[in-house]
Amino acid sequence: MKKYGWFVMLLMFVLVVIGCATNSEETMQTEENKQLLDAEVVDDFEPYNFEEHLTISMLTTGSPIQYEGNAVFEYIEEKFNVTFDIHYYDRDDFDTYLSTLAASGDLPDIWRFGYNDPRMFTDWAERGAYYDVKPLLEYHPELEAGIPTWAWEVLNPPGHYFGVPEYRLQTRNVLAIRQDWLDNLGLDVPDTMEEFYEVAHAFANQDPNGTGRNDTIGFSALGLFAEEGTAWRGGAFGLAREWKEIDGELVPYQAQLDELTEYISFMRKAYEEDVLDKDFMLHSDWRDANERLSEGIAGIEYVNPNSVHEKEAEDIKAHDPNATLTMIPPPAGPNGERTTPTRPSYFKKVINANVSQEKAHRILAIYEWNITEGYEITRHGLEDIHYTVHEDGTVEQLDAWDEHEPASIGTDILRAWNPLHRAYWWLGEEFEQELAAQYEMNEKYIWEDDNPGLISDKNVEKGAQLDAEFEQMLTEVVVGRRGMEDVELAVEQWLENGGQEIIDEMNQLYIEYNAARQ
Repeated sequence: MKKYGWFVMLLMFVLVVIGCATNSEETMQTEENKQLLDAEVVDDFEPYNFEEHLTISMLTTGSPIQYEGNAVFEYIEEKFNVTFDIHYYDRDDFDTYLSTLAASGDLPDIWRFGYNDPRMFTDWAERGAYYDVKPLLEYHPELEAGIPTWAWEVLNPPGHYFGVPEYRLQTRNVLAIRQDWLDNLGLDVPDTMEEFYEVAHAFANQDPNGTGRNDTIGFSALGLFAEEGTAWRGGAFGLAREWKEIDGELVPYQAQLDELTEYISFMRKAYEEDVLDKDFMLHSDWRDANERLSEGIAGIEYVNPNSVHEKEAEDIKAHDPNATLTMIPPPAGPNGERTTPTRPSYFKKVINANVSQEKAHRILAIYEWNITEGYEITRHGLEDIHYTVHEDGTVEQLDAWDEHEPASIGTDILRAWNPLHRAYWWLGEEFEQELAAQYEMNEKYIWEDDNPGLISDKNVEKGAQLDAEFEQMLTEVVVGRRGMEDVELAVEQWLENGGQEIIDEMNQLYIEYNAARQ
């Protein structure tokens, strides 16, 4: 729910530096690449001719992967006659780092777009920063077919594909509850928000771990309005994820006074009664709240189903060897609404507009291979190096898999469109079936954003500051520094200070959008 908008000065800075990085090109593609694209129609064009050795520079997020002596990198580099030059950067200030690279003319051949303001993608595309891959896809049909059309089109102007979409499961995370605590207190898995609160209150106040100390809480949180942590609460009370269509108009959660009052009242009570983590307002990532579960403090929190078996389920055993977790659906709100965290799905691998035609095709060839014949290599690795197959057909993971991280390499190249990409062979069919069932359940509770991708200039200009002030005021209500009457004041101030302008502009765009569709 929290916006990704930038302040005006930062946005202006981005526009300036991109202009510098692309030599002030105002076209959608550099003149050099236009000529190269035109040249592709000649009969002797060979997009799969890899005779010339190329170095491909890449910038991505996350932790560095071992490069030297990595059998997976060596396999790919030999197959495609390339050398990778990979740089990793902390995503927290990824936007700023990209702007710095653009200003100095040091943008890599490929970088990951995702942890950014969507407006930034549009601005950079208009400035000619990205290679338009659409004209090249006729030579890479399996790449185009392996990705849904809507994913190619999202954020892009008609007729252009700036970047290659990266698969990102929208409804991944799920609530986990301490089953051993439920058993210790003789409680059942909660189904409604009312039952949820009763269980969470018991976890905080009835010594579920048997230590005799006041060392547990019901749940933690990532602020009040972050999508990653608010879904089961805010969505259950009817709040919009971002925008909700009501009577034909788009309404943001900041203007939903009745729903906000219910939600903030719930959070205030949880804070007063020690059910809610007292440090909830300090968390900046869903993993911060998740750590309270791993530390044996919180009884209910979000987990990643892909890794819970080796992380939280093991972490809690360090505090209690008998600790167990159960995955549960989101609780039903007063009107029966259930919502699960729903992440944006506009992540892309973008290619620098200034790369050569040959390099662009080489990159796309690697992407195509990675989601087709190379998929299991950049998922499970190489047989007898990263895994071995026994006579009975079972697969054993080898130590080199953790060292070389083939699945992370596959993600850094281009994650294939498969929600079960983390259901590795050695985890068995039962794990894969359970994971599939979990994601099937999550899909039922998707927290829809009714905004079809429209961007308000007013929101870019004012949204971040307005939202910060809005959340600060409501946080003060939750922790008791303000009264509940200030929920209405927060809504009024958000609207008066620019929120109403944002709503008006968004709905004008929405009218135009709907008219164009008709």
